[in-house]
Amino acid sequence: MSRAIKGIIAVVVIAGIAAAVWQWNLYEQKLELREEALLYFEEEDYSKTIRYLESALEKNSILAGSLDNDMTCYLTESYYQLEDYAEAENIYDTLLKENNSARYYQLKGRCAREAEEYDRAVSIYMEGWENTGETDFLQLVCEIYVEQEQFEQALEVVQQGISAEGDSKQEFMYLEVIIYEKSQDYSAAYEAVCAYCDLYPEDDDAQKERTFLSTRI
Repeated sequence: MSRAIKGIIAVVVIAGIAAAVWQWNLYEQKLELREEALLYFEEEDYSKTIRYLESALEKNSILAGSLDNDMTCYLTESYYQLEDYAEAENIYDTLLKENNSARYYQLKGRCAREAEEYDRAVSIYMEGWENTGETDFLQLVCEIYVEQEQFEQALEVVQQGISAEGDSKQEFMYLEVIIYEKSQDYSAAYEAVCAYCDLYPEDDDAQKERTFLSTRI
């Protein structure tokens, strides 16, 4: 092997070692900044938490792995705690592009709900339902509609939950009873609870509810 080739190999090896050391230093700096950020997070000093986390995220290290995602989740929660819901939602949008996680849809919807933008919260939850198939989103939508006394819309969503079958069917069937009762449509509530009890006769609370509703019609 010629002296020139040996020299080139030596330069490449040295450069590789230098890059590895540089990446390791960046990774250690990220860890230190994250540790500081979480101390402030525990103290509920969210402004300082954000400052440290954003500094950590600016340091790009190929060794970070899932660490950046972990810090980003703390970052969004910090913005949420400071009631900067718009910024928190923006970050959840970025996370959703990387991972279509039901948890991110839930937390993004929570931001819209806390901002009292209920129609948008419903849209986010329905998007979560369509993209993940998790019926928890339908329950969250029902909660919003019931809180807003939009009972007809709530019942439409309940029917989607019942039609989805699966383990959540029982919950949605009983939720239908509750919504009818809240809307003071006691006849419909009684019919719904009778249908529920036919399918789930072992539910003692539902049997008591049927007895109660029989006195209201």
